[in-house]
Amino acid sequence: MPLSGLAWQTLPDAGALALVDTSSRRAAALARPHPRELPMIDVVDIERLVVAWLSVQTRFAAEQQLVERVEDDPHRTMTALSWLLAMWTVTIHLRTGRPPAAVVAAMTYRQVWRSPEAPESERVWETLTDRIRLGTLAALTSDAGSAVEFRAKLDSPHGMAAVMLRHALGVMASLAEDMRMIGVDPQDMAGTLALYTIDPDGPTAPCFRPLA
Repeated sequence: MPLSGLAWQTLPDAGALALVDTSSRRAAALARPHPRELPMIDVVDIERLVVAWLSVQTRFAAEQQLVERVEDDPHRTMTALSWLLAMWTVTIHLRTGRPPAAVVAAMTYRQVWRSPEAPESERVWETLTDRIRLGTLAALTSDAGSAVEFRAKLDSPHGMAAVMLRHALGVMASLAEDMRMIGVDPQDMAGTLALYTIDPDGPTAPCFRPLA
Protein backbone atom coordinates (compact mmCIF):
# COMPACT_ATOMS: atom_id res chain seq x y z
CA MET A 1 0.00 0.00 0.00
CA PRO A 2 1.50 3.40 -0.95
CA LEU A 3 2.17 5.90 1.78
CA SER A 4 0.00 9.01 1.64
CA GLY A 5 2.05 11.94 0.34
CA LEU A 6 5.30 9.99 0.51
CA ALA A 7 7.42 8.77 -2.38
CA TRP A 8 10.35 6.37 -2.65
CA GLN A 9 13.32 7.28 -4.85
CA THR A 10 16.43 5.34 -5.79
CA LEU A 11 19.89 6.25 -4.53
CA PRO A 12 23.39 5.31 -5.73
CA ASP A 13 23.62 3.09 -2.65
CA ALA A 14 21.96 -0.19 -3.69
CA GLY A 15 21.13 -0.91 -0.06
CA ALA A 16 19.15 2.30 0.50
CA LEU A 17 16.21 4.29 -0.80
CA ALA A 18 15.23 7.92 -0.34
CA LEU A 19 11.87 8.53 1.30
CA VAL A 20 10.50 11.94 0.36
CA ASP A 21 7.49 13.73 1.79
CA THR A 22 5.99 15.31 -1.31
CA SER A 23 4.29 18.10 0.63
CA SER A 24 7.07 19.15 3.02
CA ARG A 25 9.91 18.27 0.60
CA ARG A 26 11.85 16.75 3.47
CA ALA A 27 13.72 13.58 2.62
CA ALA A 28 15.71 10.89 4.38
CA ALA A 29 17.83 7.96 3.27
CA LEU A 30 16.61 4.65 4.66
CA ALA A 31 19.12 1.82 4.40
CA ARG A 32 19.02 -1.86 5.21
CA PRO A 33 20.84 -2.86 8.40
CA HIS A 34 23.88 -5.05 7.88
CA PRO A 35 22.63 -8.64 7.60
CA ARG A 36 25.02 -9.84 10.31
CA GLU A 37 23.47 -7.33 12.73
CA LEU A 38 19.82 -7.62 11.67
CA PRO A 39 18.52 -9.48 8.60
CA MET A 40 16.05 -7.32 6.69
CA ILE A 41 13.64 -10.25 6.49
CA ASP A 42 13.27 -10.04 10.27
CA VAL A 43 12.10 -6.43 10.03
CA VAL A 44 9.68 -7.31 7.23
CA ASP A 45 8.23 -10.21 9.23
CA ILE A 46 7.88 -8.06 12.34
CA GLU A 47 6.21 -5.31 10.32
CA ARG A 48 3.68 -7.82 8.95
CA LEU A 49 2.90 -9.10 12.44
CA VAL A 50 2.68 -5.65 14.02
CA VAL A 51 0.29 -4.44 11.32
CA ALA A 52 -1.79 -7.59 11.89
CA TRP A 53 -1.71 -6.93 15.64
CA LEU A 54 -3.04 -3.40 15.09
CA SER A 55 -6.23 -4.91 13.64
CA VAL A 56 -8.68 -6.33 16.18
CA GLN A 57 -9.64 -9.10 13.76
CA THR A 58 -6.09 -10.49 13.51
CA ARG A 59 -4.60 -9.36 16.82
CA PHE A 60 -4.73 -12.65 18.73
CA ALA A 61 -2.93 -14.75 16.11
CA ALA A 62 -0.35 -12.02 15.48
CA GLU A 63 0.41 -11.64 19.17
CA GLN A 64 0.84 -15.38 19.57
CA GLN A 65 3.41 -15.40 16.77
CA LEU A 66 5.22 -12.40 18.21
CA VAL A 67 5.38 -14.00 21.65
CA GLU A 68 6.79 -17.18 20.13
CA ARG A 69 9.43 -15.19 18.29
CA VAL A 70 10.48 -13.24 21.37
CA GLU A 71 10.70 -16.44 23.41
CA ASP A 72 12.84 -18.05 20.72
CA ASP A 73 15.19 -15.07 20.14
CA PRO A 74 14.43 -12.01 22.28
CA HIS A 75 17.36 -9.91 21.05
CA ARG A 76 16.68 -10.43 17.37
CA THR A 77 12.93 -9.92 17.70
CA MET A 78 13.12 -6.77 19.80
CA THR A 79 15.94 -5.31 17.69
CA ALA A 80 13.73 -5.70 14.60
CA LEU A 81 10.82 -4.12 16.45
CA SER A 82 13.03 -1.20 17.48
CA TRP A 83 14.24 -0.78 13.91
CA LEU A 84 10.66 -0.58 12.68
CA LEU A 85 9.86 2.00 15.35
CA ALA A 86 12.86 4.06 14.23
CA MET A 87 11.56 3.98 10.65
CA TRP A 88 8.18 5.21 11.84
CA THR A 89 9.74 8.12 13.76
CA VAL A 90 11.64 9.19 10.65
CA THR A 91 8.39 9.14 8.67
CA ILE A 92 6.72 11.37 11.25
CA HIS A 93 9.69 13.73 11.05
CA LEU A 94 9.35 13.98 7.27
CA ARG A 95 5.69 14.92 7.56
CA THR A 96 5.82 17.23 10.59
CA GLY A 97 9.40 18.50 10.82
CA ARG A 98 9.76 17.30 14.40
CA PRO A 99 13.26 15.85 14.96
CA PRO A 100 13.18 12.04 15.15
CA ALA A 101 14.75 12.12 18.63
CA ALA A 102 11.93 14.40 19.79
CA VAL A 103 9.36 11.99 18.36
CA VAL A 104 11.03 9.17 20.31
CA ALA A 105 11.06 11.23 23.51
CA ALA A 106 7.32 11.88 23.15
CA MET A 107 6.38 8.23 22.61
CA THR A 108 3.84 7.12 25.19
CA TYR A 109 1.85 4.08 26.26
CA ARG A 110 -1.81 5.06 26.05
CA GLN A 111 -3.38 1.62 26.34
CA VAL A 112 -4.32 1.79 30.05
CA TRP A 113 -6.54 4.01 32.14
CA ARG A 114 -4.48 6.39 34.27
CA SER A 115 -5.36 8.25 37.44
CA PRO A 116 -3.55 10.17 40.20
CA GLU A 117 -4.38 7.28 42.52
CA ALA A 118 -2.02 4.95 40.69
CA PRO A 119 1.44 6.58 40.76
CA GLU A 120 3.26 3.25 41.07
CA SER A 121 1.62 1.90 37.92
CA GLU A 122 2.47 5.14 36.13
CA ARG A 123 6.13 4.72 37.05
CA VAL A 124 6.12 1.14 35.78
CA TRP A 125 4.64 2.16 32.42
CA GLU A 126 7.14 5.00 32.08
CA THR A 127 10.09 2.77 32.97
CA LEU A 128 9.05 0.28 30.31
CA THR A 129 8.50 3.07 27.79
CA ASP A 130 12.00 4.38 28.53
CA ARG A 131 13.37 0.96 27.58
CA ILE A 132 11.45 1.02 24.31
CA ARG A 133 12.74 4.54 23.63
CA LEU A 134 16.28 3.30 24.25
CA GLY A 135 15.94 0.52 21.70
CA THR A 136 14.42 2.90 19.16
CA LEU A 137 17.22 5.43 19.60
CA ALA A 138 19.81 2.67 19.28
CA ALA A 139 18.32 1.75 15.89
CA LEU A 140 17.84 5.37 14.86
CA THR A 141 21.41 6.45 15.65
CA SER A 142 23.28 3.16 15.08
CA ASP A 143 24.85 3.73 18.49
CA ALA A 144 26.55 0.51 19.60
CA GLY A 145 26.57 1.46 23.29
CA SER A 146 22.83 2.07 23.34
CA ALA A 147 22.26 -1.23 21.53
CA VAL A 148 24.28 -3.12 24.15
CA GLU A 149 22.39 -1.38 26.97
CA PHE A 150 19.06 -2.21 25.34
CA ARG A 151 19.94 -5.89 25.02
CA ALA A 152 20.99 -5.95 28.67
CA LYS A 153 17.60 -4.53 29.68
CA LEU A 154 15.88 -7.28 27.66
CA ASP A 155 17.65 -9.89 29.79
CA SER A 156 17.07 -8.44 33.25
CA PRO A 157 15.10 -9.78 34.97
CA HIS A 158 14.38 -13.11 33.27
CA GLY A 159 11.25 -12.88 31.13
CA MET A 160 11.54 -9.13 30.68
CA ALA A 161 11.67 -9.38 26.87
CA ALA A 162 8.09 -10.70 26.71
CA VAL A 163 6.92 -7.88 28.98
CA MET A 164 8.72 -5.32 26.81
CA LEU A 165 7.22 -6.84 23.66
CA ARG A 166 3.66 -6.33 24.87
CA HIS A 167 4.48 -2.83 26.10
CA ALA A 168 6.15 -1.98 22.79
CA LEU A 169 3.03 -3.07 20.91
CA GLY A 170 1.00 -0.63 22.98
CA VAL A 171 3.47 2.15 22.22
CA MET A 172 3.32 1.27 18.53
CA ALA A 173 -0.48 1.36 18.55
CA SER A 174 -0.31 4.92 19.88
CA LEU A 175 2.34 5.90 17.33
CA ALA A 176 0.38 4.33 14.46
CA GLU A 177 -2.65 6.36 15.55
CA ASP A 178 -0.52 9.52 15.51
CA MET A 179 0.74 8.66 12.01
CA ARG A 180 -2.76 8.18 10.67
CA MET A 181 -3.82 11.51 12.18
CA ILE A 182 -1.17 13.28 10.07
CA GLY A 183 -2.16 11.31 6.98
CA VAL A 184 0.60 8.68 6.93
CA ASP A 185 -0.04 4.96 6.51
CA PRO A 186 2.42 2.84 8.53
CA GLN A 187 2.01 -0.29 6.41
CA ASP A 188 4.57 -1.87 4.08
CA MET A 189 7.44 0.54 4.69
CA ALA A 190 9.96 -2.17 5.55
CA GLY A 191 8.54 -4.38 2.84
CA THR A 192 9.10 -1.72 0.19
CA LEU A 193 12.65 -1.06 1.36
CA ALA A 194 13.39 -4.79 1.26
CA LEU A 195 11.87 -5.22 -2.20
CA TYR A 196 13.90 -2.52 -3.93
CA THR A 197 17.27 -2.81 -2.17
CA ILE A 198 19.92 -5.46 -1.60
CA ASP A 199 22.08 -6.34 1.39
CA PRO A 200 25.30 -4.33 1.63
CA ASP A 201 28.58 -6.17 1.12
CA GLY A 202 30.91 -4.12 3.27
CA PRO A 203 30.67 -1.46 6.01
CA THR A 204 27.38 0.39 6.04
CA ALA A 205 26.34 3.96 6.64
CA PRO A 206 23.74 4.67 9.34
CA CYS A 207 20.36 3.23 8.40
CA PHE A 208 18.57 6.54 8.88
CA ARG A 209 20.11 9.79 7.69
CA PRO A 210 18.68 13.10 6.46
CA LEU A 211 19.03 14.20 2.85
CA ALA A 212 19.46 17.84 1.84
